[in-house]
Amino acid sequence: MRIFSLGIDQLTINEIKLAGFTVIAQSVLPEPEHAGGHLLMVTSEQVPVAELRELRGRYPDSSILYIYLQKGVRGYQAIHMQCESLGIFFMPPRCTSAAIIDKLRYMLEDEHKESGNVVGFFGSGPGIGCTSIAKLFARRIAASGLRVIMLGLDLYDPGYDRKTAVSLDRLRPRITGKMLHDEDFSALVKQEGYAYLPGNFDYLSAQDYQEEEIEYLLARASESADVVIADFGSIPESAAWYVGMQKSVLRMIVTHPRHEHRLQPLMELAGHMDLHPQDFLWIINRSNVEELTSPKSLALRFGSELLLELPYYPSFPESLPLGKKELQQVDDKVHALLVSLGLAQETRKKGIFQ
Repeated sequence: MRIFSLGIDQLTINEIKLAGFTVIAQSVLPEPEHAGGHLLMVTSEQVPVAELRELRGRYPDSSILYIYLQKGVRGYQAIHMQCESLGIFFMPPRCTSAAIIDKLRYMLEDEHKESGNVVGFFGSGPGIGCTSIAKLFARRIAASGLRVIMLGLDLYDPGYDRKTAVSLDRLRPRITGKMLHDEDFSALVKQEGYAYLPGNFDYLSAQDYQEEEIEYLLARASESADVVIADFGSIPESAAWYVGMQKSVLRMIVTHPRHEHRLQPLMELAGHMDLHPQDFLWIINRSNVEELTSPKSLALRFGSELLLELPYYPSFPESLPLGKKELQQVDDKVHALLVSLGLAQETRKKGIFQ
């Protein structure tokens, strides 16, 4: 099947071709008889939303992928809904070339799936403990003997209480120029067995980061570590948050029952990126704080799996002071995580006859 492309930049077209697809770049829409039985990929800059119904009517025998380019957390849900009603596949703003390729594979029923080692942590609100939980998992995975890199990718909060010689904003010129080397990762802050890149201290530049920069950083970190733990924070309106949603092989939502009103729009936003509640694992932080809704009933309501419940520690230090029971629970989940990534052997529970 051929892909007729209109309005897609040449770099993205090259990436799609490298993935094994046949792409024909167009300066105008192709003739319907030429595109019949093939895939038409267009952007909102070339085909306005008001012309979607006409586009569908003109190409009844073609699969259509509509890439919406107007950035913003809100404003495109109605367009997505309109595409669904017209039988047009939709890509939200900030989608990367890798996300487009995954979508094309889905549309063409290609069963090939890329594996990865990026575990993303996302918070349901500032101060929920996303960074602390990510560091906890990084520490326990490193304790198993694996090489772990933790990336601070909350562009609005560095996740560190003091300036360091290396941080996301200081490393950015090398990221932008795609000049990262192994020694750059060797120079990261050493934290309890893992290497840590503190996040962006220059918060005025948060909106300046580009999706391709974050994607490149994740790819290079993945080559230099067995597991990459990425703290994407709690603010969706950033290039890192969007790329994290697309590139993480496991997505952890750090939340609390009091954030039920935050979780609803968060899950709706993920749905526009072809992610579903079952694609997320929930970690309930401060689970011993009294709330009307229990963590289990909250997870059941949204359809996500409850991975872990951690108690509230007043004035906790950098490392959560977990008790023996909680630490064993974390280690059990860490082992299951490593098994899912192919980095540990599945252990059989011993029965009375073993």
